[in-house]
Amino acid sequence: MPIITSVDGEQIFYEIVGDSDISLIPIGGWGTPTGREMWKYQLPFASSYKLVLIDLTGYGRSSKNRKNFTMQSWGYDIKSVVEKLDLNNIILIGQSMGGPIILEAEKLISSRTLGLILVDSLFPNSFYNQVDEEIIKQKLKPFEENFLESWTNLVNSLITDKINPVDVKMFEKTSHQLDQHTIISSQREFLRWEMNDILPEINKPIKCIVAGKTLPEDEEREAYNKLFDTHYIEDSGHIMMFEDPDKFNEILENRIHELLINI
Repeated sequence: MPIITSVDGEQIFYEIVGDSDISLIPIGGWGTPTGREMWKYQLPFASSYKLVLIDLTGYGRSSKNRKNFTMQSWGYDIKSVVEKLDLNNIILIGQSMGGPIILEAEKLISSRTLGLILVDSLFPNSFYNQVDEEIIKQKLKPFEENFLESWTNLVNSLITDKINPVDVKMFEKTSHQLDQHTIISSQREFLRWEMNDILPEINKPIKCIVAGKTLPEDEEREAYNKLFDTHYIEDSGHIMMFEDPDKFNEILENRIHELLINI
């Protein structure tokens, strides 16, 4: 089993699919399934790129011994994988909480990257800005009191009728396999994270794909467009790569091409 040790001794499971000088590293969000499950519909990209699928520590086949699952610690996990495999010409892709994670990774491996693609992530004036500790306690309380019920309710709020029933069952299965400490710790640290502290440090181009249902209002989009080069997929929800994989992959390919065009 391919395992790489992170800086703090955690064991990181990874999988390489495809072979290319260009490496795509997609990172899922909070409570993500394994790397292969989360990005199952993007596996065809392996015909043109090297896909590096990572089970973040705390998830899947990776170890779960970390005390605090911070965005920075996951950034170091990506750095460990990248350096061990000696990857260059990397495009980092981050969905939801994966956005903060790839920004933290970008700070550490910038000399090896070509750019970043955010998928429904890093929205201004939201939980991507540091939250008061009292609000954090309120947000986490339901998960501490009844973890499975709270997590199931959250997942159900994101599942739409566009998602294949097989994938719905996969998300349900994942809910029962999640490590409670990982979920609660990472959400606490995510809510303490501040996007405006790190964005000025990112010098590589950032492309975005955003679900139309996530930012339905013009004023919300105006604020987001001031920060990022964005493509909206209308009538789609937060886990859009499962709702319409063909459409999502078409847009993702275009975003990748835009990053590669100036090489």
